Amino acid sequence: MKNYKKYYIGVDVGGTTIKYGLFEKGKKDEKKLLAKFYVDTVVSRTNPEKAIIKGIISDIEKFCESNEYGVSKSNLAGIGLAIPGPVVDNNILRAVNINWKKHYDAYSAIKKEFGNKVKVTILNDGNAAALGEYYYSLKGKYDSICLMTLGTAIGIGIIIDNKLIEGKTGIAGELSHMKVDFSKKALKCNCGNTGCLETVTGGRGIANVYNSLYHTNVMKGAKDVISRAKVGDKKALAALEKSLDYLSMAISIIMLVYEPEVILIGGGVSNEGTFVTNIIKEHLKGKVYMTKKLPKILLAKLKNDAGIYGAVSKL
Repeated sequence: MKNYKKYYIGVDVGGTTIKYGLFEKGKKDEKKLLAKFYVDTVVSRTNPEKAIIKGIISDIEKFCESNEYGVSKSNLAGIGLAIPGPVVDNNILRAVNINWKKHYDAYSAIKKEFGNKVKVTILNDGNAAALGEYYYSLKGKYDSICLMTLGTAIGIGIIIDNKLIEGKTGIAGELSHMKVDFSKKALKCNCGNTGCLETVTGGRGIANVYNSLYHTNVMKGAKDVISRAKVGDKKALAALEKSLDYLSMAISIIMLVYEPEVILIGGGVSNEGTFVTNIIKEHLKGKVYMTKKLPKILLAKLKNDAGIYGAVSKL
């Protein structure tokens, strides 16, 4: 019996993993998540841009060939791709955290493989995650939001008055590359600058702060620091406080420029719950003087799935 259902695949490319989500078109064009799977992100030394897209195409083809959940090339209606870097009109300009430094037409490569009947859209990962939360989690509760995805790196997406802020060259909202650490020991970021927000907060940044403060390399990720801080380790708590103070600095700037109603904290760090958001709230209090009404600091509901939801939101 022929399957007349339409399916969509959302792909969220991160520095550590590539996340895939299979969605089915439901009532009122809503897309329902049916399944998801992850693969490790492998950054090739030779033509990394082409290798990443080739791997994504191969993963999707294998999934379609398995015909699991009834999806195949014949009823695949769209592919949405979220990339950690600026994107303009489906054109990926660069993605430094996955070594994407030169032009490669990912859009045409995907279209060539799956045909013109399959709609393809490419978004910045922070923007995709913000759209995912906006459409699938908040459901019209707020008109203006900012999502900060604290994963291996940091993705930031801003929606003001129901409109996604992207900028002429796709870098609007890329505050993860705002310089916040002006010390002589400021770490070099993948973007080429030193002391970027991404180097001192988020998945790697929190560990960086701990290791820098205590002249060690023992911490490999944010989870290690936060788990110690939760049980009263004073060194870990001090490092976490310092890291999240940098984050609150970025939030205060976002407030002065855009004034969103809510700041959502997503990504792997959000799994640590209100322990993290409560620290952010405390540090933010002393940084915004122009208004007495601070934004709500909430945990993103879709967590690590926000990117795959957002990737298919425009299909």
